[in-house]
Amino acid sequence: MKDNQAICRHRAAVLAPFNDSLTPQERTEKAIELSQLVTKIATYIICHTIVDYQEQLKQDERLSIAHAILQRVTTTHMCNHKLTVEGLAYEYRGQQFQLHEAYKTMGLTRSVYEHLAMFYFLYEHPKTNQERDAAWEAWQKDERSIPYSQAWRFLFRNREMAQLYHHLSIHCHPAYAGLQQFQSQDSSDNGADGIPLHLSSCFLAYLCRLFLKQISHGDDIVRREFSAQELSLFRTLSQLPNVEK
Repeated sequence: MKDNQAICRHRAAVLAPFNDSLTPQERTEKAIELSQLVTKIATYIICHTIVDYQEQLKQDERLSIAHAILQRVTTTHMCNHKLTVEGLAYEYRGQQFQLHEAYKTMGLTRSVYEHLAMFYFLYEHPKTNQERDAAWEAWQKDERSIPYSQAWRFLFRNREMAQLYHHLSIHCHPAYAGLQQFQSQDSSDNGADGIPLHLSSCFLAYLCRLFLKQISHGDDIVRREFSAQELSLFRTLSQLPNVEK
């Protein structure tokens, strides 16, 4: 019973940034809190690997590349976090104008999603050594095309995610739909400002779990450092629960 209650609480916490019954400020604050947890765990994994797996990183190219992907995604997420928390401002004649831009971190979130998809198709999707070798060689040669727009079928199996990549992309490129949405967005925070950061948190949590599978007893790395509650919330984040469930 207690386990079920904990799962429900953690699921509610992960869905809080999407919860319309909360104020916009509360929704963004929830996204920031969850981002702080994911960043703390990700940076711990990175540093622990550098310290305790030095020789493996030198000798095993695939582990080294996996670690590089995790580092790049974590730094990208940290930029997302900082931009979400601090916002943006114009300066005009010595006066600052706070810029409300709900889409300001979309490009960063898109990059995190693409790295997660790449990691999945290189390290997780292949089921045999032959398949892994083939995927690795094809990737080394821009021959294998990663279907980012369809990656949700493998990563989350959630139809709500079908339009995600398209949505992230139109706010990264000079696309008509994206610019139209930019011009018509509300002048105040309506609660969506923290959503790109929250999605980035979920993607980074997922990537961390995939990375730990590349190391023998990888889960022990975080199990020894973080509480059961933190890790349960972390796992729930990585699964990105369906809002409608």
